[in-house]
Amino acid sequence: MSFLDSVKGFAGKVSDTVEKGAKSVSESSKKMTEKSRVKKEITQLENEINNAYHAIGKKYFELNSANPADEYAAPVNDIIKKNERLEKFKLLLASMEDKQPCSNCGAEVMKGQRFCDKCGAQVEFVAPPVIEGFNDAPVVPEPVPVQTVESVVESAPSAPTKKVCSNCGASFDEGQNFCDKCGTKL
Repeated sequence: MSFLDSVKGFAGKVSDTVEKGAKSVSESSKKMTEKSRVKKEITQLENEINNAYHAIGKKYFELNSANPADEYAAPVNDIIKKNERLEKFKLLLASMEDKQPCSNCGAEVMKGQRFCDKCGAQVEFVAPPVIEGFNDAPVVPEPVPVQTVESVVESAPSAPTKKVCSNCGASFDEGQNFCDKCGTKL
């Protein structure tokens, strides 16, 4: 066997090894891609099943919250209490933003409005709710810094032009249906 034949034989073996390695990498890549697709499908199905469980539980709650079966009474009562607390927090947040829902239509009403600008109902502002364990302790107010008339005038923003009510002259925003001061339809 000559040197050239020996080199050809070695090159052939290397070529076979590289070809087998490439096939192995290709098969591994295909397998990883397929595994990824299967895992994605599993995750999607688990999410859909959990959403269905959630829907069943919500439907059960809606239908049976007034009189749940004994084994569901504790979680149902827990949900009721948490929903009540949630509503109090929503009202507290609205009051912090100087807002509250209209007692007639639920539209957002700003502090100072006497009438709802969506339905025209008279508005009575209520005190913010006291939430046990959250805002039930007295708050000590911080001292208010003294301001001069000049600093107040300099820092006051210029007001945008507003439309006015033909009955009482109060200004109103675009989209209001009723005057929030006198209740007149706009």
